[in-house]
Amino acid sequence: MDNFLLSYLEEKYGVQKETPLYCKAQELLQRLWQGSVCIPADESLANSEAVGKKGEARPLIYHEGNLYIQRYFVYQTRILEKIKELKIHIITGGPGTGKTTSLAKILKDRLNEKILLAAPTGKAALRMRESLANQGIELEAKTLHRLLGGYNSLDAKIIAIDECSMIDLPMMSRLFDAVQSDCDLYLLGDKNQLASVEAGSVFADICRVLGGTELTTNYRAKDAPGIAALSRQILENSVEDFNNENVRHFESYDFPDWHKKLFNAASSQEALEFLKTFQILCATKVGKNGAKHINEKLCEQARKENAKYIPIIITENNYQLNLFNGDVGVKDREFAYFPGEKTFPVLTLPEHEGAFAITIHKSQGSEYERVAVVYPAQEMEREFLTRELLYTAITRAKKECFIFGNREVLLNSCKRKIFRASGIK
Repeated sequence: MDNFLLSYLEEKYGVQKETPLYCKAQELLQRLWQGSVCIPADESLANSEAVGKKGEARPLIYHEGNLYIQRYFVYQTRILEKIKELKIHIITGGPGTGKTTSLAKILKDRLNEKILLAAPTGKAALRMRESLANQGIELEAKTLHRLLGGYNSLDAKIIAIDECSMIDLPMMSRLFDAVQSDCDLYLLGDKNQLASVEAGSVFADICRVLGGTELTTNYRAKDAPGIAALSRQILENSVEDFNNENVRHFESYDFPDWHKKLFNAASSQEALEFLKTFQILCATKVGKNGAKHINEKLCEQARKENAKYIPIIITENNYQLNLFNGDVGVKDREFAYFPGEKTFPVLTLPEHEGAFAITIHKSQGSEYERVAVVYPAQEMEREFLTRELLYTAITRAKKECFIFGNREVLLNSCKRKIFRASGIK
């Protein structure tokens, strides 16, 4: 997109390299890659034919002191319009604060109406369905992509979407466009979690605009008060010690022997059960402490120990097989097994990779008994090592968390807050 837009500005509108507008467009593309939807700009740039105002079809849009790529301005505008038109209900709070329980209480009185449930990933949708089933509500939950499908309008009186912090600006705009004005739209999520991988921090922005119900009592804290306490300290940048009754900190990662039960699993069900109990979460995909390297080492160890099953994570959506990016399972030489008694020949699987270790981003929407959080050994250029990243990682654990990483790197991570510029205010 970078090369196309810059070339288009140059060829169609005569915007020459090194001019203020060309440089500003380069900066906008860079910030978009980092998650921001717009950047501050001088009004003089709006004099160019390449820059339009609200309602005009130009590659760039200038509005209220900010410069946008047109389609992202359109997404934002649609969201702001729909916020005024739709019946939107916000339920936000950290893990264990009862978001799904609050939703269940609402749904129980309206089960005779048409209800649709969804979440951004297959994993999160499965967890949503299981959480509601535990409270006596048996409803299907789809991925957001499947819910929207090719439909322009969703026929329902209640639509509830979980893990909304993972939804990017284009997808939220598409969702709002599909919801009818007489429908109650419930958006659930943790506004302090990582924002979406793509552009925008739209759920946090909407929470700021609409307010909504924020749940603060952590009912799970009695099982792991140390995790609850550290998560608050991370968000407040007040961490003094990463060690407490539920969290242990180590300066370096040295492949502890955590996978014996998985290596010795006698059945696919036993292997899948292990995946609920433990997961390695990496801040980065590459590098010595990255998910790729750790996966390679543990796959090698699994071969040496003749392990029958290894964990895998799907990396692309396959609607025919009902497998989606982020779904985690196990495989042997012939078959792959996923929660919900789903079994597929390995040769038919969509793209996938090892899941002894996954990135923290991939872990959103999941929870485990224990997690090992692995950070880079040194600072380097790590602007993405933010408090939201560390908060998301440790709050995946229900009972115990092990943190591996240089103390200064971790403390610096707590000082950085994700900033994504947008016009939703």
